[in-house]
Amino acid sequence: MDNRNGGSQNGPVRIAHWGLLAGRGGVEVLVMGLYSHMDRNKVQFDFLAEHDAPRMAFEDDIERMGGRVFRIMYSRHDSPTKAGTCVRDFLREHPEIRGIHVHTNFPYVEPLKQAAQVGLPLRILHSHNAGVQNDDHGNMLHQLIRKMRDTQIRHDIGRYPTHYFACSSLAAQYMFPGRPYTWIRNGIETDRFAYAEQTRERVRRELGLDDDTTAIGFCGRLRPQKNPVFLIDVFQRYLSLNPKSVLLIVGDGELRDDVAARVAKYGIADRVRFLGGERNDVNELYQAMDAFVLPSIFEGFGIVYLEAQCAGLPCLASADVVPKDVKVTDLLEFVSLQQDPDRWAHALDDRIRAVGPRRDHSEELRDAGFELADVAHRLQDFYLSHTGEETSEISKERNAR
Repeated sequence: MDNRNGGSQNGPVRIAHWGLLAGRGGVEVLVMGLYSHMDRNKVQFDFLAEHDAPRMAFEDDIERMGGRVFRIMYSRHDSPTKAGTCVRDFLREHPEIRGIHVHTNFPYVEPLKQAAQVGLPLRILHSHNAGVQNDDHGNMLHQLIRKMRDTQIRHDIGRYPTHYFACSSLAAQYMFPGRPYTWIRNGIETDRFAYAEQTRERVRRELGLDDDTTAIGFCGRLRPQKNPVFLIDVFQRYLSLNPKSVLLIVGDGELRDDVAARVAKYGIADRVRFLGGERNDVNELYQAMDAFVLPSIFEGFGIVYLEAQCAGLPCLASADVVPKDVKVTDLLEFVSLQQDPDRWAHALDDRIRAVGPRRDHSEELRDAGFELADVAHRLQDFYLSHTGEETSEISKERNAR
C-alpha cells in the first residue's frame, strides 16, 4: 500500500536529501541546521549517499534525530545500469518518502528524473553555488563532451524538478536562468555567533594571542573556489602594515600543500596557523578573530560571511562574484579580484580601522530574515503544503512499473 499522504495520520512527511558530502562544509552545516529546527513529528529527513561513501560527519546526529542514511547512489563510472535505476528502485521500496531535495553545485538532476518516473510529487533542485571548477582547460575533447552533457542537463532541468530553490539570484541564474525560484536564505543560529567578550578572551588565551595581536580569519575549504593561495599573498602584504598579526585558517582541502608552500616561500610560518577543517567550535573561533577575509572566485552565497558579521567582524569579500545579499551590515566591504594583493591588504587595514568598537550584530541578521529557526519553519511549511495525498492514478502507475 502506498502511504505517501502527509504527516498527520501515518507519521511525519519524509524528505530524502541528496548532494551532501561526508565533511562539514557550508551546505552540510546548513541542511543539518535546518533539520535540527524542524518539528520532526511533522517532517523527517533521510539522506542518500554514494554506495561506498564513508560515514558522514553528522551521521550520529542524523540517527539521533530519527533520520536515516541510505548508501544507494551509483555514478555512471561505477555502474551505468545502477546509476540509472538506483533512486527509482529505492523510492519504490520506500513509499513513505514524499519528496526529494537535491543539493548540488553542478547542475545534476538524475535523481529527480528517476523520482519523476515513480511519480514522487515533490522534486526540488536547490542551487547553492554560482560556478563550478573545470579541469578540462585546453582539452578540446573534454570540452566537447562537457558541452554535450551540459545541453542534456539543461533540458532535464526544465523537465524534472517541480520546484527550484536558490540561495541567491546569482545561484539561480547559474543553474536555472529565467525560471521562477524560491529564495531559501542561508540561515544561521544568530545566538551562537553573536559577539561575546568573555568567549573572545578565553579563546584568545587558548590560542596564545596577545591583546595587541591582530587575528585575521579565514573559514572555508582549501580549494580553488575559495582562493586560499591568493589569501596568503594578501596576508603577506598585510604583515608589512601590521607586523603584530596572525592568520587563522579554519578549513582543509586539496590546496593545503600549495597554501603551506606559499607560506614557506614568504617565511611567515610563525604567523599562519592551520586550525583544521573538522571543527565544531567555529562560532567561538570567530570571537578570537579581529577581521575576516574570504577572496572567493565564485560563491552562490557564502554563509561564513553571515557568521563573521554576526560576530561583529570587519569583512572583505570578492566584488561581482559574491552575491550582494551577504552584505547585511556595514561591516562587509567588497573588493575586486582584479585588484592586486597589496590593494586587498590596504582595504583590510582600512576596514579594521573604520569599524568602531566590537559589538553584537545578531539583531540585524534576524531582522533581515537570516535566523535559522525562521528559515526552517518556512521550509517546513513548504514541505507540508506541497506533499498532498497522491492520486490513485499515480499509485497505480508506480505499481505497474
